[in-house]
Amino acid sequence: MNIYSESLVLSLCREIEYIKSRTKNIKYSLRFCQNKLLSNRLKIELEKLNFKKAQIVDISENLFIRNCNDLSLEFLLEISRRSNSFQQI
Repeated sequence: MNIYSESLVLSLCREIEYIKSRTKNIKYSLRFCQNKLLSNRLKIELEKLNFKKAQIVDISENLFIRNCNDLSLEFLLEISRRSNSFQQI
């Protein structure tokens, strides 16, 4: 029995993909940025994204532990873990 909303899992998957995409864009911008103030703001945003990503990984692990037979939760856990390994902030 699925006790978690599919929309919750979908929203978390979308958020992970947004974080992954935004992180990639910020890192690209930092490579060419010559404005120190802008660079600092981008680095702060990267830290916030890293914190959000860690929160989503924790949420997905906790949800999966509670209901390890749910395929959507397993998918969310895999997406969040892959995002962590591919996007080193």
